[in-house]
Amino acid sequence: MAGDAIVEEETQLKRYITFAMVMMICMVAVPVFAQAIQNVEVHGYMQNRLYFQESSSATIQSERVSISALAKIAEVGNAYVEYYFMPAATGSGTYLESAYVDLEAGNGRVRVGKGRQLNFGMTPSYPNRKTTQYGIVAETFTQPRIVGAQYTNKLSAFDYGVTLYNDYRASSAQIGQSSGKTFTSFVSHVVNGDVPGSINKHLAVSGRFGITKPCFSAHLSGSVGKFEQIDANFIGAIYGMAAGANTDRDHNMYGADATYSFGPCVLQGEWYHGNFSFLGITGWQVLAGYQPKDKTRFYARYSTLNNDRSIVTVPTTNDLSRDTQQLTLGIVQPISKGIWVETNYEHNTEYGSKVKDDLFFVELFTGF
Repeated sequence: MAGDAIVEEETQLKRYITFAMVMMICMVAVPVFAQAIQNVEVHGYMQNRLYFQESSSATIQSERVSISALAKIAEVGNAYVEYYFMPAATGSGTYLESAYVDLEAGNGRVRVGKGRQLNFGMTPSYPNRKTTQYGIVAETFTQPRIVGAQYTNKLSAFDYGVTLYNDYRASSAQIGQSSGKTFTSFVSHVVNGDVPGSINKHLAVSGRFGITKPCFSAHLSGSVGKFEQIDANFIGAIYGMAAGANTDRDHNMYGADATYSFGPCVLQGEWYHGNFSFLGITGWQVLAGYQPKDKTRFYARYSTLNNDRSIVTVPTTNDLSRDTQQLTLGIVQPISKGIWVETNYEHNTEYGSKVKDDLFFVELFTGF
């Protein structure tokens, strides 16, 4: 046990040293490149949290640190690179979150590289998701970054786009868990996975279209892709199938999303369905918020994920086969520009026996 603790301490030390080296390299390299590329902006933020989970004692964690650089390329576009440090990440804890070039293309724009999916569902950036936590629906359908080429265009109130990208991996995420993986009581659910060390060799295509007005937006979207056999094995294993027995590699999704704002109030709704091999997953969520400018903001979001297969209980309950629901309550208190405190409560419920995975935390967000 002592040896394991020493190894863990050495691993954490290596992570911090690696991140410090990346920071120093960025500080040295950015001024050099700035001589060749005009208008380079360096940004960053960090999230520090005090966690309370009903099955564990309180803990303080550095949830995430981000360092990014945005450079204007002549008069035709921008280049963007972002690195993350997260305790839960493998290896050193640092990884490339985004790296893309954004260029003009007629009346529209083309984005090439790794970044958020722009053309399926509601992109879960801070302005859209409202709370610091993504929630179970975004984790399943829209959160992971993609590597590909994306085209977007807007004609008056009508907008549309199409994306060609490497399809996702079938993966899982943990409900009621911190990024440091410190809690022992949680429930896992199936998600689209961004796994840089294991890229899906099949391409997928997605499209999104709808209307966007100052106080209202509504969009439809869909995607067609294909899993590899390793992904089919992952889904099959949930239902007791041996490796290679499941040959269904379909991975198609479609959905709808809408937003309506009136004064300081906002309402959002999202609905998605996806075929993860033979497993169909339907997810939907609604969010209501009160967000006066530069004042305390309040948000409530209800989310649900339903599998179209029966829950697996033999020989033991398989969490990945459960239907799940999540109620999120968030209060955001601005301190100054780029700094705020958010309190967030997640009440999680699962089909079958209740797991002690409710989560409460207080987060200090610092942008710079």
